[in-house]
Amino acid sequence: MPTALMLASESGGITVNGPLVVVDNLFGIQGLRLTESIIVQWIVIAILLVVVLILSRNLKVVPETRRQMAAEWIVGFFCETVDTTMGRKYNRYRAYIMALFCFIMIQNLMGLLGLRNPTADVSVTGTLAIITFCLVQFNRGKTGKFKGYMKSFVEPLPFMLPFNIIGEFANPLALALRLFGNMIAGTVINALIYFALGKLAILIPAIASLYFDIFSAVMQAYIFIMLSMSYISSADCEG
Repeated sequence: MPTALMLASESGGITVNGPLVVVDNLFGIQGLRLTESIIVQWIVIAILLVVVLILSRNLKVVPETRRQMAAEWIVGFFCETVDTTMGRKYNRYRAYIMALFCFIMIQNLMGLLGLRNPTADVSVTGTLAIITFCLVQFNRGKTGKFKGYMKSFVEPLPFMLPFNIIGEFANPLALALRLFGNMIAGTVINALIYFALGKLAILIPAIASLYFDIFSAVMQAYIFIMLSMSYISSADCEG
């Protein structure tokens, strides 16, 4: 059972807890905590580094191994996805989109190892959304649309300024909450199934996990990068 969920058998209910705090007041700084989500993300980064090192060893101009063919197919898939969705002029974002997808997907799959999914923590999804939001602003500045973008906050009338500001921050907020909501919902539904069936739950563990831990993990990561690409490329059309 995921560590984020504690089944309170005595009260007959289910309590959803946040990430486990491993170290409180880290480095003696009040409020700085080392949580389970952070540690799992370190594990994810280590997994990605190992996979990259394995796939990038002894590469040839003409692929001779299935390992290199697999690596080239993965890179080619994301290059084509970025070019199709954003356009070839955005090829500088290929590495970011590929890394973002892999990072989110592996985090989503950590529940299969009995660990907490970091993406079920809104601080994690919020951070990823902020990175995309910053890239949107960077793209506006790089394309020379930033001046027109700032002017758009007082259009069509100046009193629309607060509403336009809220609308601007709605995109990263929706991006963060969509991923967080879907991942925590899958965790909660799995917990409800196990809790309702009791000892009979052992008969159907794979069926429940197949969707929420694999299909949903890949799908949510894909949706996140598609929305990120849409927001980044749309900045070039504004102003």
